[in-house]
Amino acid sequence: MFNSITVQTATETESIYILIFTIALAFVLSTTLAFVYQKTFRGLSYSRNYIQSIVLISIISAVVIQSVGDSLSRGIGIMAAMSIIRFRTNFKDPRDTLFLFAALTAGISCGAYAFPVAIVGTLGFSLAAIILYYSPLGPHSYFDGMLRFNLQVNSTVSVN
Repeated sequence: MFNSITVQTATETESIYILIFTIALAFVLSTTLAFVYQKTFRGLSYSRNYIQSIVLISIISAVVIQSVGDSLSRGIGIMAAMSIIRFRTNFKDPRDTLFLFAALTAGISCGAYAFPVAIVGTLGFSLAAIILYYSPLGPHSYFDGMLRFNLQVNSTVSVN
C-alpha cells in the first residue's frame, strides 16, 4: 500500500556540507549588514534586538528557501503559514526596513544557491550605505536627545 508513496525533500541531491555552507554564508552576510547598520546609525541608540533580528532573519529565510526548493506546493504552504503570523513592528526610520529587507534578500539568495548574487548584493548594499553615510545627502545628525531629571521628593521642594 505504501510502496507508491515517496518522501521528497529539497535536499535529495544536496550534501550536508552545501547546506551548512549556505547557512554559514547567510550568517556572515547578515552579520556584515548588521555591522554596517550599527556603524552608520545616527540616532540616539539602536536596539540590540534589532541587530540580532537582522542576523537571524537571513538564516531563517535561507532555511525556508532551501526547504521549499523547486516545489510549488511547498511554496504555497510556506506562504499560507507565513500569512498567519502578524508582523506588528513599527519602524521609526526607513533605514531599519531597508536593512531588514537586505538581510532577507541575502538569505533568500543563499537559500536559492545564488551565492554570487548574495555576496555582490550584500557588498554593494553595504558600500552604498557607507557612502551615503559620509555623503552630504540626508541629515548628518539627528536632533534626538534624552533629558533626564532626578528630583528628590521631600516636603520643602515646591515646583512652580
